[in-house]
Amino acid sequence: MASAKNMVIAGDYTGCRVFCMSARLAYISGTMKKIDDVYLTPETVARFELMTEDILRSGNSLLLTGVLDPACLLKLRLHASVAMQNKGIYTVAVKFQNEKRSLMEIDEKTYHAFMKRMQDGQS
Repeated sequence: MASAKNMVIAGDYTGCRVFCMSARLAYISGTMKKIDDVYLTPETVARFELMTEDILRSGNSLLLTGVLDPACLLKLRLHASVAMQNKGIYTVAVKFQNEKRSLMEIDEKTYHAFMKRMQDGQS
């Protein structure tokens, strides 16, 4: 069975690992880039979007603008397919409060922790 990379695959934190600390906390480890860890919380994330085939086909994702070169779109379509989501692999685009953007490939546990934290912040 395929497993998620739990990494930032494009954008400002490319190559950094994504970890899940608890059921409500996920973060990008800054170790690879020698920066502080970036917590995925409502205080640090301005917008986020689950990448799906429909979003990629329509080109309506404002979060992807400037993050990917056109050559990456075909690869991203494979990552954002329903089949991958059924395997528990999610591709999420994130725009941070500091205007940085990242595209992450994360597993189901990390995705649910991220979503719970973001929904708690909207309440």
